[in-house]
Amino acid sequence: MNEIQTHGYKLASKGKRLIATIIEGLIFGVLFLVIYLIMGKSVSEFWADFESDFQFLDIIYSLVTGIIIGAIFYPIFIGNLGHRIYNLKVISEETGEDYNKPEKGAIREGLKHVLGYLLIPSIWILWDKKNQNLYDKITKTLVVEKKTNE
Repeated sequence: MNEIQTHGYKLASKGKRLIATIIEGLIFGVLFLVIYLIMGKSVSEFWADFESDFQFLDIIYSLVTGIIIGAIFYPIFIGNLGHRIYNLKVISEETGEDYNKPEKGAIREGLKHVLGYLLIPSIWILWDKKNQNLYDKITKTLVVEKKTNE
């Protein structure tokens, strides 16, 4: 398989992006479970709330969580926690500049968390030549591998 280069970076593979997302989700899941337990709830109550029927308020929670995560992590990691763990970063598709502003990270992660409720935006990456999800297209971003000297 040919490696696609853009702005002097290698595009992150679909697999690496998937694993980074799963690992990040697991880390935040464990964090939320610990917070739940600290609040005096049981693990069974946590799972019951987790498996409860979908409500519109869930989208609002996801949006707020995404905005907070993006605003905090993008200036520090040039991406989210999963990107940091797998040595990836987010760049502008147009200029190749690091996508490291809190407001831009907040918008990208907010879109990612909200669009994750729909199937097509989540699987868009499967047929995209640049390994972009729909939120990458909307924000005009690419996920690339960091260079060894970064």
